[in-house]
Amino acid sequence: MSHVYVTAFITPKPGQEETLEKELRAVVDLVRQEPGCIRYNLHRSSQGATPAFLFYETWASMDALEKHANTPHIQAMREKTAALRATSTVQIWEEADVENP
Repeated sequence: MSHVYVTAFITPKPGQEETLEKELRAVVDLVRQEPGCIRYNLHRSSQGATPAFLFYETWASMDALEKHANTPHIQAMREKTAALRATSTVQIWEEADVENP
């Protein structure tokens, strides 16, 4: 079974950049300790007028990803950031041409 890859692209509402980043950062260490988490990295883009955030994730299986989505800390983060986010897009990817997975 191949790994599951996730990208989550998040843009803040105007004036909410720092607060949103703080809430996103708050879950990183907790998620990295979850069973099946291979990679969970938060990135910040400073291009353009408003910063954007990207989680790049690698999970051992779809089951591990589904369990992650239902953890209390992720559900709490979603609730805390709902009013801070202008947009949020999550995509799940599978390997198409990976030489060294």
